[in-house]
Amino acid sequence: MISTKHKAIFIHIPKVAGQSIETLFLEDLGLNWDTRQELLLRKKKSDEPGPHRLAHLKAKDYVGLGYLEVSKYEEYFSFSFVRNPYSRVISLYNYLGYSKIISFSAFIKNVLSEKVREDHFFFRPQYDYLYSDDGKLLVDFVGKLERIAEDFKYVLEKVGIKGKNLPHINKPEKGVKRGIASLLTTPSLLKDLQLKRLFSQKKVSELSEDQKEDIYHIYTKDFENFGYEK
Repeated sequence: MISTKHKAIFIHIPKVAGQSIETLFLEDLGLNWDTRQELLLRKKKSDEPGPHRLAHLKAKDYVGLGYLEVSKYEEYFSFSFVRNPYSRVISLYNYLGYSKIISFSAFIKNVLSEKVREDHFFFRPQYDYLYSDDGKLLVDFVGKLERIAEDFKYVLEKVGIKGKNLPHINKPEKGVKRGIASLLTTPSLLKDLQLKRLFSQKKVSELSEDQKEDIYHIYTKDFENFGYEK
């Protein structure tokens, strides 16, 4: 997200309150979700580089892919928010509908690791969004979801927004629909299919030591660079 009025750049890492943050900026500008293109919150055009949704550009890609000049990137206040990798993986599992078709362990072993290897924007390590290829942090401020009320106040002060509170945006539940779509696009998941999950409301609440170890192995840089315990 680029807001010229606020002189701000927001690196939106999936499943870390990104839409809530973007909505606040839109509202401050008198815009809404239907007129969000002004902030580069849109699908890319066929001849443009970058991810399918430009809201999820990496920090290095704003300049690297030509969406912003170096001077502007350095002038503007750049920020992002991260979250504990364990809770982020659980959120991905639920949001993308995998909880409706396969177990959490099967998701980690047969989906998560493969999607990270493919550099899928939803599963990409948070580190990859915010650091350069040579290990330099490319944003001015990294807040944490676990203390977002406090950290976002700092962001508001930096961009000059007053009298606003961060809205909590809840997306409609589409778990079953997304889960079935995943089966259709990834037939190899059929071997792990558990039909009873389609009608279950059970959520993952605790992780086994093996699950924690697997997630840590995949997202080691996130744990190490953002101060999260293994």
